[in-house]
Amino acid sequence: MKRMTPSANPPQALAFQCQCGAIQGAVQESAPPTGRRLVCHCNDCQAFAHYLGREKQMLDDHAGTHVYQMDSSKFEIAKGQDKLACVTVTGGPLLRWYCTDCRTPIANTLSSTRFAFLSLILSGFDAGQTDRILGPDVEHVAIASGVGDLGKVKTASMPGMLWNLLVRTIKARLHPELRKSPLFDHDTGKPLAMPIKLETAERLAIDEKADIYREVLAEAQ
Repeated sequence: MKRMTPSANPPQALAFQCQCGAIQGAVQESAPPTGRRLVCHCNDCQAFAHYLGREKQMLDDHAGTHVYQMDSSKFEIAKGQDKLACVTVTGGPLLRWYCTDCRTPIANTLSSTRFAFLSLILSGFDAGQTDRILGPDVEHVAIASGVGDLGKVKTASMPGMLWNLLVRTIKARLHPELRKSPLFDHDTGKPLAMPIKLETAERLAIDEKADIYREVLAEAQ
């Protein structure tokens, strides 16, 4: 009898739990992984960290947020969807998700499931498991807003990132199951939490905190 060999390795589960345990889930990623690890140093990612009051947990020594860009259908939430919250720090279509109780960051998404895109924030995951399942290779973006010497890091180009988003969007239109997301209503495609929009004064106050924090990081290097 001819033995059947699998065409790909089985998915591996990368577990997620917010600090208070209200939200629990997992990433089901293939081997090798199909997503992309990035460190984003942009002002908006820094603003989100300070909005949550979790800058020490979310930002590295260069004020970067470690994320994993992936298909939204690979992320599952088993518990706590009623504890989800999201904010837009710019008033634009990018939503930033977190737990209402402990303010643990979860992910960034666009405002519609038309885009099968999810940028998972990795500070809520075990670092060892993350490297084992997602791989240790990372690229950096928006380094002009970072802290310290980032001249030798591997950078990702914006055109390349936009191309990846376009490819994922086309795939999702051809395969609607890829648009599934635990952060959006499956039938309506609307976010499960009403997006919070920061007032101008709120954002200015957060940016002041971010400026001070960058100075602290710079002095420590």
